[in-house]
Amino acid sequence: MNRELKLALSVVAALALAPVGIQAADGTLVRVSVSNIAKPGGVLLAGAYDQESTWLGGTTVTSIEVPVPATVTGTLSFEMHLPPGRYALSVFQDMNGNRKLDANFIGIPTEQSGSSNNAPARFGPPKFRDAEFVVGNQAIDLAIRLN
Repeated sequence: MNRELKLALSVVAALALAPVGIQAADGTLVRVSVSNIAKPGGVLLAGAYDQESTWLGGTTVTSIEVPVPATVTGTLSFEMHLPPGRYALSVFQDMNGNRKLDANFIGIPTEQSGSSNNAPARFGPPKFRDAEFVVGNQAIDLAIRLN
């Protein structure tokens, strides 16, 4: 058996015996379960932020759109991958397709929204520090309740 073939077989064997990797090349698996979806339809827009200064602004580390089927209410789940670090996740259900969280004339959201750790929105948006979570090398599960 030539040297290259032996090397290739040993790499394949090592990969077969290694534990299933939770950290992909593009980051660690983050499983998100969003509950209390009151209306079917629209799309869930989720954004992960890694800095308080950009929290709930336009700059996300990553974002995802998850269509809400016309027959779904209750809970919807999705996955994303994040490099190890500190993050806060914001989710809202965009019912009219304008890609922004709509609010009434005094600033109260008219579309359902939520944040990681179910960070409270008291007298304004949730605080980054209340929504912050840590991603390491192991997969994590987040549960977010829309309000």
